[in-house]
Amino acid sequence: MAITSTTMFPLGTSIRNISSMKELYDNLQTQLSTGKNFAKLSEMGTDRYFDLALRQRVARIDGFQDNVKTVNLRLNVLDTTVQRLDKIEADARAAVMSSAGASDALVYQSAPALAASRLDEVLTLLNADVAGRYLFGGSKVESRPVADSNTILEGATGKAGFRTVQTQRRAADLGTAQMGRVIATANTDTVTLAEDGAHPFGLKLSTISSSTANISVAGTSTAPRQFTVQFGSNLPVPGDVVTMSFTLPDGSQEQVLLTATDSSTPSAGEFLIGTDAVTTAANFQTSLTDQMQSLAGGKMAAASAFAAADNFFFGQGEVPKRVDGPPYDTATSLIDGTTDDTVFWYTGEDSSDPRGTVTGRVGEGTIVKYGVQASEDGFVQLIRSQAAMAAQVFSDSDPGASSRYTAMIQRNTTRLADSANNTNGSIEMVAVELGLAKSTTGAVTEQHTAHSAQLTNMIAGIEEAPTEEIAMQILALQTRLEASYQVTAMLSKLSLVNYIS
Repeated sequence: MAITSTTMFPLGTSIRNISSMKELYDNLQTQLSTGKNFAKLSEMGTDRYFDLALRQRVARIDGFQDNVKTVNLRLNVLDTTVQRLDKIEADARAAVMSSAGASDALVYQSAPALAASRLDEVLTLLNADVAGRYLFGGSKVESRPVADSNTILEGATGKAGFRTVQTQRRAADLGTAQMGRVIATANTDTVTLAEDGAHPFGLKLSTISSSTANISVAGTSTAPRQFTVQFGSNLPVPGDVVTMSFTLPDGSQEQVLLTATDSSTPSAGEFLIGTDAVTTAANFQTSLTDQMQSLAGGKMAAASAFAAADNFFFGQGEVPKRVDGPPYDTATSLIDGTTDDTVFWYTGEDSSDPRGTVTGRVGEGTIVKYGVQASEDGFVQLIRSQAAMAAQVFSDSDPGASSRYTAMIQRNTTRLADSANNTNGSIEMVAVELGLAKSTTGAVTEQHTAHSAQLTNMIAGIEEAPTEEIAMQILALQTRLEASYQVTAMLSKLSLVNYIS
């Protein structure tokens, strides 16, 4: 009996081929429904390393984008706050300019009240936070960097506020004789004006001059300084002037002019020419005393208020200072305030690089610096100017009120001038630097968006299945499967008798 080769019956091979095509067909159906080339990472082959690297890079970009969102949120709040502070500064500048020269009871009452209101808003703004994170304390973000206005002005239990510190400083600057810590004495034909000691308080003698040879003047150069004015046998004539210059507690300069007159009722700033040198010297001493008291109670008192503000509202790298007393009217030195006896208006970070105190990494090589400290010069100058005015009390019964008010306005005008806008730490410069930080985050965001889109496309090229191509493969495979099924079906019907002749 002859043996027929099994190759004549390829049914098994056909079924295996159909199974392979069916498996491929199922895979193509899965790819079409899911839109993905692979169901598992292991199916990617060598492409999986490239795919994982791309995904890791996209994840890093997403992380940077999250950082950008956080930074931008804080920058937006900072921008809004700083812009408001700039507006307050502009309003305060306009207010002092418009009120210059005014000296009625209404202005006396309204000026300190308005300054107190501005101060309160400034301090509130400097405590701005985002989700409990305070923005004006540098890297110290967990607690309020600035005390409230009432505590700052009035003090707390056992701790002196600004009103107290300013009152003590004014007493130290005025002295017991209310003349600015100077003493005027007459001895026969000579009048001496002398500082009462070597200390930082009161008026400091600067220069003295005479318009006539009939009045001899001189001044010492070492502290405590003194001026001498001597009258001789040739008496001054009406119109002769002695000019004295003084340095006030805030560093500003003022002059006192005493003019000789023969009127029996000398006006302020004049001295009566006597019958001899001794009488003239006595008259000069009386007039000088009046002028020194007027200067001390008016312009010097304003300067004292700002000196106290400069000491109390410390800036970067500084500590609060106050008069070493009691007694205060004879004090001779300043001492550092401590947290036990003085309100510290600012308790945030004290860095010479405020912007660098808070940073955000928004790109592989890009770090944005956006820290702000309330102790920066622009904020401090605004606070000092408003606090100095807010602590003032003007009264029509005070003979120095008008002069003091005018001097306060002049100093506020100078301190709030536009000329300071370009200095480091000014409110305007802080706004510019924060604006640059925001511009950087904007540019980085655009770069991240473009780069992420490129990487996503590359990942899609590896992972995503092209719908049209898969559909065509399915149709082609379907045709092959149908043909294979038909052929296999025909082969399955064959029997041995078909091969027997």
